[in-house]
Amino acid sequence: MHQSQAAVDASMTLPDGRRLGFRELGDPGGDALFFFHGTPGSRLSVSETDPIALIPGVRLITPERPGYGLSDPKPDRVLLDWARDVAELADHLGIPKFAVGGVSGGGPHALACAYALKERVTVALVLSSPSPTGFRGATDGMSTGNRLGLLFQRFAPGLLRRMMRSNGAAFEKDPDGFLNAIVRQMSSSDREIMSEEAVRETIIRDLHEAYRQGGDAHAIDGALAMTGRDWGFDLRDIAVPVYLWHGDQDRLVSQAMFRHLATSIPHCTAHIVPEAGHLLDGNAMVIKEMGHAFKLHVA
Repeated sequence: MHQSQAAVDASMTLPDGRRLGFRELGDPGGDALFFFHGTPGSRLSVSETDPIALIPGVRLITPERPGYGLSDPKPDRVLLDWARDVAELADHLGIPKFAVGGVSGGGPHALACAYALKERVTVALVLSSPSPTGFRGATDGMSTGNRLGLLFQRFAPGLLRRMMRSNGAAFEKDPDGFLNAIVRQMSSSDREIMSEEAVRETIIRDLHEAYRQGGDAHAIDGALAMTGRDWGFDLRDIAVPVYLWHGDQDRLVSQAMFRHLATSIPHCTAHIVPEAGHLLDGNAMVIKEMGHAFKLHVA
């Protein structure tokens, strides 16, 4: 069995002069998986002891999207811009082909890479991802807060951006209170996970880094991924294999969104995870299935 390396934090300079922060961990001699954090999040969302970093044969790279952590902002970005950033990072690291993955708000960014980088991406592994919302019933079963966010994005996007930008200040003022407000919107299974002190400490550390530059990145990220009616590409044009996992108790992203992705993406294997909520990246069954899917499509 390989020895998982200690996490290494680094950054690179992109062709337009922006800095892109990332973390490397897992098996340094393994095949590459670029895994994208949620919204908000940072490279610190995964540590060397997390189950996803311990999947055998995986060299795990967790880049930070613009405005989070070490990554410089890109205020006018669209989802497909992320595919270009990831391609540049892969070139920088000397990786010709790779898998992509993402959790929650990282899911749309993984699918954007699967669409735009079909010659390089071997497989996309996506957990608890939202979908475009331009269909009837998209928000059925979601928490009140997230449903309101979608309504604001449709009818008052400027107000929503201002509200989301204030999250950084609210978190820094009272991290526990901020986290508790999120937990109240989650399923009972998620609340049980979030009651573990080690989990809370990890998430608070991740959010401190996510909000290092303020709340603008969260506002932009949320508008693109969590409240996007149009992602700038057609899901039916994704040509690489995609694996989806979604908890049957998820209240932050609806079952309807999962079904929309599952029925729109051509080469898609979709899994409903029983008795699970939004937090799937620590679920033993999901991690095992991710490992199997990864091995089927290694570069």
